[in-house]
Amino acid sequence: MKPTGYFAIVAFTIAILLLGTRLVSAQPRVQQVFGAGGGMITGSVYGFDMWDELEPIAWASVYANSGQHTFVAYTSGGGQYEMYVPQGTYNVTVVEPGYLSYSSSVAVAPGSASTINFYLEESHVPVPEFPSGMVSAVTLFALAAVLIATKRTRRRK
Repeated sequence: MKPTGYFAIVAFTIAILLLGTRLVSAQPRVQQVFGAGGGMITGSVYGFDMWDELEPIAWASVYANSGQHTFVAYTSGGGQYEMYVPQGTYNVTVVEPGYLSYSSSVAVAPGSASTINFYLEESHVPVPEFPSGMVSAVTLFALAAVLIATKRTRRRK
């Protein structure tokens, strides 16, 4: 097999493995409803760091669940989020690895604007440096490197 074909197979296999472990994926589209009869939920998410200083949390997931529908938004680099949802009562929950989840209820009326700020406490559960699925990706990469090195060594002899 030509070296180009060999590398293509290894690269394709690694790409499939990474997609399967969700290490490479597209961000989901923010689920929001625009139109009459809804209101805005905004706020900020903060968490205490290891020095007990309050810092904004970026990329935290904020869910608004009405029992029938669930909407999601992600915090910005400054910890702010916003979502436009239909009228109703929502349980708003923020989730971030390394922190305890926190929820709050809010009633949304047409044209209303509600602000909910979250102050999260550390969960003291270690956050893995990489997802458990990454172990198989690293193993496959190491195997591919050994196969390539072996093939090159055989050619030189």
